Formats: sequence, C-alpha cells, structure tokens
Amino acid sequence: MKIDKLLRELLFRKFTIGFLQFDFLEGLLAVCVTGVGFLLRTPFETGLPPFLYLLAEWYLAFVSAVYVRRATRSKKRALVTYAVLVILPCLAAEGTILRGDACLGALLFVCALLFLGTEGEEGRPWLFTIVAGGLLLWSVRYTGLLFACAVLWQKRRLKIGQLLLLLAAGGARFAYTYRLWLHAGYTLATFHWPNIYEIIGRETVQGQLVDPVALVGLFTALGLLMIFLWLFSQGEEEQLTPAAVLRLFLFFGLAAGFLLPYMDQSYGCLFGVLSALYVMLAPREFLVGIALQFVVYAGYQEGFRGSSMMPMALFAALQLLVICWLGVRVLEDVTGVKIVCRQRS
Repeated sequence: MKIDKLLRELLFRKFTIGFLQFDFLEGLLAVCVTGVGFLLRTPFETGLPPFLYLLAEWYLAFVSAVYVRRATRSKKRALVTYAVLVILPCLAAEGTILRGDACLGALLFVCALLFLGTEGEEGRPWLFTIVAGGLLLWSVRYTGLLFACAVLWQKRRLKIGQLLLLLAAGGARFAYTYRLWLHAGYTLATFHWPNIYEIIGRETVQGQLVDPVALVGLFTALGLLMIFLWLFSQGEEEQLTPAAVLRLFLFFGLAAGFLLPYMDQSYGCLFGVLSALYVMLAPREFLVGIALQFVVYAGYQEGFRGSSMMPMALFAALQLLVICWLGVRVLEDVTGVKIVCRQRS
C-alpha cells in the first residue's frame, strides 16, 4: 500500500526548476520525446551531427516551447511545440544530414522573438534589434525579415534608432551578396528552393559579365516588397498579437525568398520552425503550417536526391498560395479591414 501511495504521489507531483513548473508525467514525456529526436539523428550514414548543432536543435525546441507558453499561457501547447520541433523533418535534414548552420539562425531568431515580447509584455526591443541585426548581417536569407521589422516600427513596437540599425545591417549584407552574385556565374539549377523561377522556368545564364537573372530578381523583390510595406503601413491599428507578429515575419520572409533567385534549401529552415509556432498560436491555420512543411521539405529532398517527389513548380505554386493567404491575413491585422472574399471562402 505504501508503494502504491508513493507512486500516486509521484505521478501527480509538481516539480519546479527555475521558472519551469511541470508534473512528473509531463517531464517523462519530454524526456521520451528528446530520446526519440536523438534516435532520429543517429541512423544516418554521416553519423551524428556536430555537438553544437545537436545542442542548437534541442535548445531551439526548448526556447520555442517557452515562447508558446508565454504567448498562450498553455503548458499543453508548449509541450506539443517542444515535441514537434524535436522531430521536425527540416531540422533533422538541416542539422544532421546537411550539417548546415540554418538551425543556428532559427535558434537566434526565436530568441529574438522572446526579447521582442508577447502581447501585454514590455519586452527588450534593443536585445531583439541586436540579435535580428546580427542575423541580417550574417546571411542574405534573412533579408525579408527586415521589411517585417519596418512594419513593427510603424506599429510602435520598435524605435527609429532600432530600425535604422536593422536597415544598416540588412542593407550592407544585401549589397555585398548581390555584388558577388552578379559576377559569380551561378545558375538557377544549383539551388533547391521552390520559388517563382520554378514556375516561369529555369534558365542557365553563362558567359556574361552581369547575370540578368540576379538583376531582375533584385528589382522585382525590392519593388514588390516596398509596395507591400507601403500597403501594410496604412492602418491605424497598433496592437499586434503574437500570431499577427509571426504572420508578418512569415509573409515577408517567404515573399522575399520567393522572388530572390539564388536561394537554397536551407532558406526554408527558419520558416519551417516559424510555421510550427504559428500553428500553435493560431490552430485554425493548421493547413497553412502543413502546406509550408511540404514546401520546405521538398527543397531538402531535391537537395539530397537531385529531384523531388513531385515537380518543384507544384510546390512553388503551393507556396505562392500560402503567401497570398498570409498577405490577406496580415492586411487584416495591420489595417483592421476584413477581407470579404476570405470570409466567404
């Protein structure tokens, strides 16, 4: 009888570690999920990924769970977030098979979201600015996030000095990268992100001093993103929910990668993570998250095998539909205007 009583007390006992409070069963489930995630990364021929990437992927899942917990006040959603990110295919593909550093970028950006704060929290905007500025300076794949930061500035979530710092970091990296691209002799066939060039057809441009594809992609991306930025800055609404903030980053990040020419499969790692967080904050948008997971993993599959399960143009079209849907939702968030066609659909 004493053993039964001890077991019952253990099963429902609450533990507190720092700011974390959990039951025994919740802790046991987290340990089991962590073990499954580790086993998923062991059977590959390349062996275990570097310890830094393993630690980054685990800490990314943990920080994401903390973010969801603060935004939703739900321990169950936080635990599900941790479980999903530990076994997320794009993270295993990036950190274990490709041994790429995009998982580190995803970790830094989720930490930046924590610094930005959720609804009703003061946050630490300068810490967000420093981390986001470091990401923008690190890789051109994060350029689209800069436009979302401009909308946050218009909604008074960031100050003008913080926005100028982000503009300087993102602009410097963008100019440096495009200066290399224009004379690098790249071809679109060497990259594996399903973007607009999969729909209009890939063309190999060789033997020219300046790559016209890079120029066209540059002006098209900047022009359309500036139009979107102007459109989304017209509203008077200043309060943005955590789900609305994630929609901003998803929309501008995906739109930039959809238009820029030389994006590889690692571009989708961050947005695969953000789509999982988005589903946790907005469960009704479940299909959006699933569609983005298919798009992201299609890029990795083509990178591994040289071909995807279906034509990449199909995944590019699917991504375009997701971008359009997110654009409508962002327009509703920042202007307060309900789109009739979306309500009817």
